[in-house]
Amino acid sequence: MVTTLLFYYALFAITMIYGAVLVYLSRGFILLKKQTKTEDLPRISVVVCAHNEEKNLPDGIRLLAAQDYPDERIEFILVNDRSTDRTGELIARAAQHDRRFRYLTITDRSPEMAPKKRAIDAAIRMAKGDIILLTDADGRPGKNWARTMASYFTPDTHMVIGYAPYQVKPANHHIKRLLALEYLSHACVAAATTGLGFPVTCVGTNMAYRKSLYLEIGGFGEYKNFISGDDDLFLTRVREAKKYRIKYATDADSHVYNNPPQLWSKFLHQRVRYASKGLSYPLKVTAVLLVYYLYNLGLAAGAALSGFFPVFWPMFLFILGSKALAEFHFMRRGAETLHDTRHLIYFPIAFVLHPFYVILFGFLGQFKRFKWAEQTAESAVQKPVPEQAVQR
Repeated sequence: MVTTLLFYYALFAITMIYGAVLVYLSRGFILLKKQTKTEDLPRISVVVCAHNEEKNLPDGIRLLAAQDYPDERIEFILVNDRSTDRTGELIARAAQHDRRFRYLTITDRSPEMAPKKRAIDAAIRMAKGDIILLTDADGRPGKNWARTMASYFTPDTHMVIGYAPYQVKPANHHIKRLLALEYLSHACVAAATTGLGFPVTCVGTNMAYRKSLYLEIGGFGEYKNFISGDDDLFLTRVREAKKYRIKYATDADSHVYNNPPQLWSKFLHQRVRYASKGLSYPLKVTAVLLVYYLYNLGLAAGAALSGFFPVFWPMFLFILGSKALAEFHFMRRGAETLHDTRHLIYFPIAFVLHPFYVILFGFLGQFKRFKWAEQTAESAVQKPVPEQAVQR
């Protein structure tokens, strides 16, 4: 009984520290409001890499073509990455009808670089723009997206992270709204840490950086063979160089909507893929993730122990209540900063499920295979495959 009591005291102490960290992170949202902008319109190259995206490309191309940006200062580079459907045909047609569109075709894999990173790298090297603006084939930007992201590139800015919220249809789809809230939580962490000068994550659906930055740091470097991580692991390289300024775009016009996974299998593989990179970050980031994982294990253990020893329920509920207040305060501040408060009503449900979610996917991410772009990988690092072929 004494050991159990000490366990709950330790869990309470960790919860208080966790709450204090969230309050500190919330300062990042305030600092984001002080970011400076510019009205300059730099030359932009929008890069979209597509692998068997015939269903998504028509809408994606239409929304890119509708960007409110001077024609002579923007180009769209579409990469057909080993597609076996009509992706290549759709891309070529877009280039025929609109001179702003350019494309290249990749016909097989390279042992030197993971597929998507290779596609991005090839596009960047042929880009004419000073700014590389990245999104996915299923990304749905508004007409002011390019202009808004460009406005953050003051002369001292090298990289801009954007928010890519889930687009939930129908609006009353409860599971998808829970997923959207979970996705928002990652964006809140990204935004807050960026405001504090130590950005820890981002998404490839909405991010931008100077071409000169990419070339100067040697592209994806040591992460080039990782099957994923063209976004957050690249961010890690930029951040760890300690000489580049990174901003977070908070305007609603900077959002790029995308769809949540439509099947449970896709959701599973996506989250396992996210978790598989946990041991690939710098030691200080991995250590924080490990502590957070152990904290959630402690919460699950606390729930189980309270079942065996009901006398501890009041203390455990107080711990949970303290955690809930700190997390909701952080999420609300973040959602308001990112102009996306649609899903906060689902916070109570997400709060109960989240520790088990972290435990499950944190474990599976280290041991289970995942699929990405119809490819199966043992881990975040790919194995060597046949020689490359790129056609422009």
